[in-house]
Amino acid sequence: MIDKAHLIDSIKKAMQGEMDSVNLYQSAAYQSSDPEVKEFFVNRREEERLHYNYLLDYYQQLSSDMQPSDVSNVLSKVNMDGPSIFSDAFIRRIGEDQALFSAISTALLLEKDAIDHYRKCAEDTDVEALTSFFTMMSRWEMKHYDELASIQKDAEHYYWEINKFQPF
Repeated sequence: MIDKAHLIDSIKKAMQGEMDSVNLYQSAAYQSSDPEVKEFFVNRREEERLHYNYLLDYYQQLSSDMQPSDVSNVLSKVNMDGPSIFSDAFIRRIGEDQALFSAISTALLLEKDAIDHYRKCAEDTDVEALTSFFTMMSRWEMKHYDELASIQKDAEHYYWEINKFQPF
């Protein structure tokens, strides 16, 4: 069992990671004039902001010595299963824009850190509501990670092409 102070610190660390993601996605959305690309980054920003708000609620509950609420019913209604499909134009625009391609690469690192952190938090707590929450968050971040990895892989061709990189 993790002690309350350590749990609060873990939640604060997760909040910081989510806010880093919010800012990254916001910046990427501003960077693009393409509606499809902009919409992707805005939607992702809003999901990360939602994650932050759930964490903020838990932080406030634990700081006030309240029993953490169970939000698994709400989170389970979020569709995290079906595959995301991105148009060729979307992939090309990501690959041809250094800032957007870098945002995808950075986002992958943030998502990986979040997955690892949420998994550890789920293992460290014996509060059922928090275990469920952290497990669900890990799944959600894994979906983000998988989507971003797919975008990066598919856009890499355009990135190399536009920058005239050649293998040696």
